[in-house]
Amino acid sequence: MKISIIITTHNNPEYLKRVLDGFLHQCVMPDEIVVADDGSKPETRNVVQAFSSTSPFPVLHSWQPHAGYPRLTHTRNLATRHSSGDYLVYIDGDCVPGPSFVKDQQQLAKPGWYVQGKRNFVTSKGLLGFTGSESAIKQMQLWFRGCLEKLHLTLRIPGLATSQKGIHGTRGCNIAAFRKDIININGWDQNYIGFWREDSDFVLRLIRSGVRRKNALFSAVVFHLEHATKDHDEDMKRNTALLEKAKTGPIQVANGLFTPEEMKLLEQGIEEHQLPNFSSYQKTA
Repeated sequence: MKISIIITTHNNPEYLKRVLDGFLHQCVMPDEIVVADDGSKPETRNVVQAFSSTSPFPVLHSWQPHAGYPRLTHTRNLATRHSSGDYLVYIDGDCVPGPSFVKDQQQLAKPGWYVQGKRNFVTSKGLLGFTGSESAIKQMQLWFRGCLEKLHLTLRIPGLATSQKGIHGTRGCNIAAFRKDIININGWDQNYIGFWREDSDFVLRLIRSGVRRKNALFSAVVFHLEHATKDHDEDMKRNTALLEKAKTGPIQVANGLFTPEEMKLLEQGIEEHQLPNFSSYQKTA
């Protein structure tokens, strides 16, 4: 099983470098990383190029022009098309993986399931020098100092997970699913703009298509680096309304990973690499 890590980013090269470096500390390396870049400035490209020049695994830079507002779903879909893995793990560019992250995702991956991973928070007090490779004892020490928020996630128990039927607790910063299941729902719905509800829509349609949910309990952890956030009420209201419609709407969205014409070809048995524009979307900026 080939595992692709898809990392979303926008103009945050310092955090992205720390996330990329986290994959050098893995006990099991990913098969490839695709940086899903929503129109960042050249500093991000420089970070990706410098990392890829010495990385032991392939690193692709999937870049799209910025539209003046966040297009997270577009970015993830484009990176998905650029990826080649059988199993795709989506994380964010401010989430540093723990040292067993890839191994844990590999162990949790089972046909017919998607995985909701865990997230611990690194507070502003703990940002300096944090790498994600810290031992459990060191993480406990960081928690006592107020540098980590969740003590229970300093304990790793590989393979332990529970099933869940609903979408409550969905976190798009750490979701993994099989490629065939993602294609079946046509990926992320690009009608969602901004950073809200698009992940709930994605897993809602996975569940409606018959894919079951598995929640990691003490493994598959990423460490979210604290930073300022800005809410956008208009995006929240619009995306919440879209999610409500998705509960009974099409499972396979029209404005998603592939165009309707491409989806028809795939349903007829055409392979992805045989699509007319395959060569163009395999090129990264």
